[in-house]
Amino acid sequence: MTRKLSELDKKVYFYILSKGEKGVPQNVLWKELGITSRDASRVLKKLEQLGYVKREPIVFNGRKTFLVKGIPKPIIEEEKKEKIIERPLINFKKYLGIPCMYCPFIDKCYVGGYYDPTTCEKLTFWIEENVSSSTAL
Repeated sequence: MTRKLSELDKKVYFYILSKGEKGVPQNVLWKELGITSRDASRVLKKLEQLGYVKREPIVFNGRKTFLVKGIPKPIIEEEKKEKIIERPLINFKKYLGIPCMYCPFIDKCYVGGYYDPTTCEKLTFWIEENVSSSTAL
């Protein structure tokens, strides 16, 4: 499974690469980049899993930390695969002429009622004239 690198991931990776073979202590890295130690830890863990950096435990200024060294390799960008949904073009103008749109009894019209869409002559005529078997609603 490929994971996409965020802008922060790339920023940290390029910073580490700029430090060369000697690397950079992790507690210095996050301070110099102006990010939180939590963000730095998460980014470095991700970069390490992806094979972009190597972390070695060290003691720096009397504290345990990691020496982070970059492993030069190209960043593989995931291609954005857009879902293309082919939809038929619908001409809505012809549907504005549905008789129900201007019927004074629309609020009293329901199946089985006095005004019933299944027996409405105006609606039946409109459907026969405007909707063919090749054009779906």
